[in-house]
Amino acid sequence: MHERRRFFFLNRASHGWFRRNTMSSYSQRMVHLLDQRSSRRDLPGAIVPVGIYWGRAPNREGSVFRLLLSENWAVTSRLKRLVNLFLSRRDIVAHLGPPLPLAELASAEGNGDGLRTLRRAARLLRVRLRNQRVATMGPDLSHQRTVARQILRSRSVRAVIEAEGDAAERARLEKRARQYAREIASNLSYPTIRILEKLLRWLWNRIYQGVTFHGRERLTTVAEDHTLIYVPSHRSHLDYLLLSYLLYQQGLMIPHIAAGDNLDLPLLGSVLRRGGAFFMRRSFRDNPLYAAVFSEYLYQVYRRGHSVEFFPEGGRTRTGRLLPARLGLLKMTLEHHQRGIPRPLALIPVYLGYEKLVEAGSYLDELKGAEKRRESLGDVFRSLRLIRQNFGVVDVKIGQPLVLQDWLQESGEKSSAAESADPGSNADALGREIMTRINAAAALNPVNLVALITLSTPKVAIEENTLLLQIRCYVDLLRRNAAHHDYALPDQSAEDMVARVESLGMLKRESEPYGDVLSHEPFTALLMTWYRNNIVHVLALPSLIACLVRDRRRPARLESLQRMTLTVFPYIADELQTPESADAVERWLGHLVDGGLLTRDADGGYTAPPVHVPEHYQLRLLARLVMPTLERLYIVISLLYQAGQGVHTRQSLQEHSHQVARKMSRLHGLNAPEFFDVRLFNRFVDALIRNDVVNEAAADRLVWAPIVEEVLRAAEHIIDPDFRFAVRQEP
Repeated sequence: MHERRRFFFLNRASHGWFRRNTMSSYSQRMVHLLDQRSSRRDLPGAIVPVGIYWGRAPNREGSVFRLLLSENWAVTSRLKRLVNLFLSRRDIVAHLGPPLPLAELASAEGNGDGLRTLRRAARLLRVRLRNQRVATMGPDLSHQRTVARQILRSRSVRAVIEAEGDAAERARLEKRARQYAREIASNLSYPTIRILEKLLRWLWNRIYQGVTFHGRERLTTVAEDHTLIYVPSHRSHLDYLLLSYLLYQQGLMIPHIAAGDNLDLPLLGSVLRRGGAFFMRRSFRDNPLYAAVFSEYLYQVYRRGHSVEFFPEGGRTRTGRLLPARLGLLKMTLEHHQRGIPRPLALIPVYLGYEKLVEAGSYLDELKGAEKRRESLGDVFRSLRLIRQNFGVVDVKIGQPLVLQDWLQESGEKSSAAESADPGSNADALGREIMTRINAAAALNPVNLVALITLSTPKVAIEENTLLLQIRCYVDLLRRNAAHHDYALPDQSAEDMVARVESLGMLKRESEPYGDVLSHEPFTALLMTWYRNNIVHVLALPSLIACLVRDRRRPARLESLQRMTLTVFPYIADELQTPESADAVERWLGHLVDGGLLTRDADGGYTAPPVHVPEHYQLRLLARLVMPTLERLYIVISLLYQAGQGVHTRQSLQEHSHQVARKMSRLHGLNAPEFFDVRLFNRFVDALIRNDVVNEAAADRLVWAPIVEEVLRAAEHIIDPDFRFAVRQEP
């Protein structure tokens, strides 16, 4: 078939420049193409839906200028398109959707008449173009002013109001509910978004040497037929600005962002609200009306197909490692899914990695014990001095999307009926899965790779050649395992990575007769723990294997290593939220042997290399990556065992473990401010109870299983003797 032009318009103007484009008639090229298909069943080719958007504004009632300037959901005339060609020439987005094969139309219609085929093709194209439009612009917001009325009419909100018997009290609650809705709701404004886009582009160019976005293709596969929920890691106040900016640059809709009400400051709060933020109180457990209004607002946003962004950690991490997921918004999301959403929900994990953190100074103060400061408008103006600094490169990486319906079906098959029906149980499992997927999308940079090595040395100082060898060692190990992970690895040489960290002022060089020594200033050394904790999970399993092998006099058998790893690694994985599973021991042993870090004898036993070769020291540095986690686990297990059965409660064990960790950190000079973080000990105790290693008996007293003794015996080969002795001296 030969065509003079290979495109046609689905919407066509009847006649004249002022007539709107409609579907009142079909393009003759489309009719001709489908007639050709009817006569030739083997006709190759496909119809590709193409959407072109001239200024991406949701359809809002407002000024005439905005109606002229912006793309919207209303059917428009040729004249408006011509005007937009000039007014929106710098904000044009073109999307090519998935092709519609002609053979698919033929097989679907069979021997149907041509008109039926024509109508079906037009219907499929309209659906695909509409999905493109939603993914690009967001849903039609023409009736956004009715959202508050819908919230007040919802069953959940009415139930709270009608529970009051007094009419005056009901009227007061209804007025308060309306105030809550205004307090919460975003007010997305396209002019504000355009201004912010220009300001942020200027800001990123001033403070960053690059912003890298990985994984756009993962978004495009789900954006057109799912409602997206972005669940990023929360490391900085710039996280949500960066993500929204990048999504806008990629031609995707701006998400509605759940923000804490501490950011609803004068002036700043209004700007954020117009940029898509909706505000929530930190806690509203004791306010059922607010909880009902907020939940209903979130449901309305989901129901209308708008993308949403919230931080599952709840707040920014001060230690650099991911915090456990907070379950409030996840529970609401599960409830709204059960209630029914037109488009299926897909959660999009996002990893944000910084070479140099803007809030580094305040984080360091908090790590040293200072109280967290409440945000104020003055902080915004004080931050303007940041534009004179260099904060390196930022990596933003999209993780593997989680389609909620599919995940619930898979998890339901693995759980009992009672667990599957429990929203709390589902939310907890969903939270762990999300955090694991965020860490699975880690993007490694020179700063956190260097921190991973230098902080494993006793004096936080290392010879340059040794540092270069260890960088190559870690990158080589991860590349050998590339088929089993999704990490983004730096493409620079080891020398360039070291030079990069030096240029950021985070590595100090001292020239000595025997070679250059690299180290950190005391302030920087503490801060580097934050960057190390971003990625320590990527080598957690080989680090544990190195711990089990490095000091053994006899070769370690595969079966023995697998048994010990299966016993200990689940607790490491729980703390670090690593995607690696304990059944990968044999694979990692192979990588370590290939990299020269382990040797394997004729009988299949594994041993450390001889002490005099560089690989032996490389293995020891690798082993130290998970040592702080193992030491915390040892403190908990040892205190539990020493006290005896039925002595400690959950609370007393957590408090005693925290006190001992503080002492050990001081006496042993552990260069990790989070070593005695009480939340980590709480998490260990919870994991021990969840895995039935420890159980709560009468009066909430803890009794432990025999495996506790086995873990303590295994620790004799791993934990430093001085450390073990100091812990055992505790009463």
